[in-house]
Amino acid sequence: MRRLCCALLLALACALFVQPPAAQAQARTRLDARVDALTTRALLTRTAPGLVDPARQRRARAIADLRDGAQAGWGLAQVLAFWWLWRSGGAARVRDAMRRRTRNRAAHRAVFGATLGIVSALAALPFAFASYRIAFAVGVTHQLASHWLLGYLGRFAVDAFFGALIVVVVLGLVERTHLWYLIVTGLLLVGAVGGAMVSPLLPIGPPQKTTPHTLSALAAREAARLGVPGTPVEMVATATRSGAMRVAATGIGPTREVSVSDATLEHVTTPELAAALDHADADVAREDNLRQTLTAALLFIVTCAIAVALSDRVGFRRDDDVLSRLALVATFLGIVAIVTYPLYTAYHRGLETAADTRALAAGANRAATVRLFVRDADDALEPLCGRRSVRWYFDDTAPLGARIAQAAGTADPCPGTSG
Repeated sequence: MRRLCCALLLALACALFVQPPAAQAQARTRLDARVDALTTRALLTRTAPGLVDPARQRRARAIADLRDGAQAGWGLAQVLAFWWLWRSGGAARVRDAMRRRTRNRAAHRAVFGATLGIVSALAALPFAFASYRIAFAVGVTHQLASHWLLGYLGRFAVDAFFGALIVVVVLGLVERTHLWYLIVTGLLLVGAVGGAMVSPLLPIGPPQKTTPHTLSALAAREAARLGVPGTPVEMVATATRSGAMRVAATGIGPTREVSVSDATLEHVTTPELAAALDHADADVAREDNLRQTLTAALLFIVTCAIAVALSDRVGFRRDDDVLSRLALVATFLGIVAIVTYPLYTAYHRGLETAADTRALAAGANRAATVRLFVRDADDALEPLCGRRSVRWYFDDTAPLGARIAQAAGTADPCPGTSG
C-alpha cells in the first residue's frame, strides 16, 4: 500500500508541475486553409490518401498506436489492481478494519465498495494521464495538466460513490430474495436508459452557450429534411479547453437534441456543418442513442453474470468471505469485459455506418461530407485507416478512409473494412 501511495504522489506531482508544450493554433489555421482549397472535383474523384496531408497522417498513425496502448493499459491496470487487492489479502484487511470499528454491515459494504472504486481510479490514473498528454500534444485539448488533475479527482469521488452504492444494493438484495439477479438486471437497464435520457438536462460537461440564429435555422432545415423536425440544437463551450470538432446527438426520447461544440464553428464551412448535422439527425431518427445504451447495458449484464460464475469456481481461502471476494469478482469482471468490449464497438460501428448511409440517402452534400472527414483527419490527427489488427477492437466508428470512400464513391483504402 505504501508503494501504491508513493506512486500516486509521484503521478500527482508530474501532473501538477510538468506542463506539455502549448498547442499551435497557427498550424490548425494553415490546415483549414489547405482543406478549404480542395475543389469539389478533387473531393469526389481522388481517393482518401490523395486528399489528406501525408506528413500528418504519419504522425496520426504513430499517435493512434500510443493512444491504443494507453487504452489497453487503462483496462489491464484495473484488472491487475483488483487481483492484487484480493490476492495480497488487502481486501480482507479492509473488511476487518471496518468490522473493528462498527457492526453496521451496510457501512462495511459501503466502505468496501468505495475502496474498489478508488483502487480502480488509482490504477487507471497513469494511463488516463498518458491519454491526456497525447490529446494535449495534438491539440485535441487545451486543458492544463493541473486542471485535468482536478477534474480527475472528481472521478475518485464518483467511482467511490457508485462502488459503495452498487455493493450495498446488490448484497442487500442477495440477502432478501433469490430473484435478486432479476431485480439487479432491471435496475441496470432502467438506470442506463434513465441516465442517458436525463444527461442533457444535468449541469455536467461543457457549459452551454447561446446558440447563434444561423445555426438554429440551419439545424431546423436539416432536421426537417432528415425526418426529425423540431429537434433542438444546443451549442456548448469547448473551444477554451479543446480544439476538437464535435456534432452529436444526445439524450433519448423527449430529451433528444443535437449538441454542437463552438470549436466546430471555428473550423468548418456551412455545407460541412450541414453534413455533420445530417449525420446527427440520422442518429436521432434511428434512436441510435437508445440502441447503444441498451446494447451496452445488456453486454454489461452478461459480463457480470459470467464474472460471477467464474469467480465461483475459485476456491475460498481462510480470510475469504462474500465481501472480500468482491475484489475477485471485479477482477473477472474486468477480464470478461476485455473480451466483450469489441462486441460493443462492432455494434456501434454498424450504427454509425447506417447513419452515414441514411444522411447521404437523404441528400447530404457528398463533397461537403468528404471535406468534413478530410478536415477531421488533418486537424485532429486521425488516421485514415489505422492498424487493421487493432481497429476491430478499439474503433467504434468505421475508419475515416472508408467513410470518405462511401461518401465520394471512390475506392476504399482500408482493407478489411466491415460495418
